[in-house]
Amino acid sequence: MKAYRLLFLLTILVLFESCGTWKSTLVSSGDINDAINNIITDFLHTSKLNKKDTIFTFYISEYEDVVYNPENNEVVYIPKKEETFIISIGRADNKIYPREENKVGTYDEIFPTRYTIRDGKLFYWSDTTQVITQEIISVLDKYNHIDFDWHKEYDVPPFVINDGAEGLVYYFCKNDLKNYKKKKSDNIRRHYRTPKLNCK
Repeated sequence: MKAYRLLFLLTILVLFESCGTWKSTLVSSGDINDAINNIITDFLHTSKLNKKDTIFTFYISEYEDVVYNPENNEVVYIPKKEETFIISIGRADNKIYPREENKVGTYDEIFPTRYTIRDGKLFYWSDTTQVITQEIISVLDKYNHIDFDWHKEYDVPPFVINDGAEGLVYYFCKNDLKNYKKKKSDNIRRHYRTPKLNCK
């Protein structure tokens, strides 16, 4: 019985130490890209979704909430508060389909401009301060995640809309990127009411 208790306590200690180790790598200050790197760390250590694919993408929300009014059939977009970042992560269901204007040195909000590879997995997103580079094109090509010839078969890019896509939405305090909450999402493009965060 004592041996069992000892083994149980050792297991708990190892789990706490492991959790403490990855959490200590999170940064508390920085920009949206630092928040995304915190997400990747959290995602790799806590989400079962990370085992279901090798390519993930981020969606940076411009709105805090989306409210639907059934009486007048209108959707109201509420601007996000300045003290928070709202970032979604999900499996990349679609490849990148370059258009003619998507050349190295240009910017397009749909075309990714930043990436990172962690544990053999590719994470990419669009950073408004960066332009398209040959490096990211080469990385997408390496992961077979870019289709240069789509226009030979289609008039428009063959995007797949997956309404049931699994994902997570992260909410960060801008003044402390270690202060965040997350919610599961069944649709990576939908926005959910922001959890309460104390961003003092």
